[in-house]
Amino acid sequence: MRRLRAVMAKEFFHLLRDPRSLAIVFAMPLVQIFIFGYAISFDLEEIPMAAVDFSRSEPSAALLRVFARSGEFDLKPLEGEGGLDDAERALLSGAVKQVVVIPADYAERIREGRTAEVGLLIDGSDSNIAARVFQHSEILLQRHGTRILGAEEVLRIGTRVYFNPESQSVFFFVPGLVAVILLMISALITSSSIARERELGSVELLFISPLRSAEIIVGKTLPYVLVALAVGGFILLFSHFWFGVPVRGNLLLLLLFALLYVLAGVSFGILVSTVAPTQRTAMLGSLLATLLPSILLSGFIFPLDSLSPVLRSLSLAIPATHFLRIIRGVVVKGAELRHFMTEGLFLAGLCVLLLALAAAKFTGLRRRRR
Repeated sequence: MRRLRAVMAKEFFHLLRDPRSLAIVFAMPLVQIFIFGYAISFDLEEIPMAAVDFSRSEPSAALLRVFARSGEFDLKPLEGEGGLDDAERALLSGAVKQVVVIPADYAERIREGRTAEVGLLIDGSDSNIAARVFQHSEILLQRHGTRILGAEEVLRIGTRVYFNPESQSVFFFVPGLVAVILLMISALITSSSIARERELGSVELLFISPLRSAEIIVGKTLPYVLVALAVGGFILLFSHFWFGVPVRGNLLLLLLFALLYVLAGVSFGILVSTVAPTQRTAMLGSLLATLLPSILLSGFIFPLDSLSPVLRSLSLAIPATHFLRIIRGVVVKGAELRHFMTEGLFLAGLCVLLLALAAAKFTGLRRRRR
């Protein structure tokens, strides 16, 4: 028992000598419990929707009030003249998930007790959300029909699903997987770079070199950016030819945003490597900070509308949140540059911020060594 206690004491001393790794081990399940507890929700609330009302009557206004007061939909005005073309543009940009179309003869049919048709235009890029949006709408319309004329059949629903009429979930998840894998690889392959040099002692050569800290950080970043872009292109090509995922948009536009996205991931990996004392700590930290948030808080699996306001605000600091909208919009919908100006500005801002933090942290390391 004395020898056993000696071995156990030795291992405990090793654990205590690396408090950062020990902290990560304890923090990882705590973060997982916190994120899973708040993020895993299949309830849809305040689904953005719009309406094209050709009837412009009291019965049609009453129908729209049913959606507005349900608590499940958030009725938004359409830009422009509010016609079908404006509705399709809103679906393309992702501003709304559904458009209710009320025909011109709706009020007349309701007053005469005849069956009236209501059209639903649904964004089908996410087949799961599209199915739930239709289910919620169908229930509301059936209840409204029963309330006004005592029969569910008084309202006939005509549905048109955009971008993914076959409701194939692979069209939604595969582009999301490309985004998550790209960020994870970008951060992972760079997170151990400076930490590895610190372990080997070669970082001292960089400290005494005439290169400025910003030049060192940029020089270490660009090669990994090219590697990550090559990996992303390979994954996208494989998804297109193997799973049949369409690429409906401009590939050059996607490449431009992918460059910003990968640069943000690589910059974060460099930042982690300047903080972490060992390669193992750097890799664990980069995985913890990129993989879980990118899966749970970016809209990859769970819609952002189902998150709490605090987590929804936190998701804005995750690069995958913005790139997911871009890659799904370009690949599945064929959206254009003007639809992603906000996401592009967020990605550019994150790149500048992370690169500046990495350069500042590296400069601090050089000063302390001197």
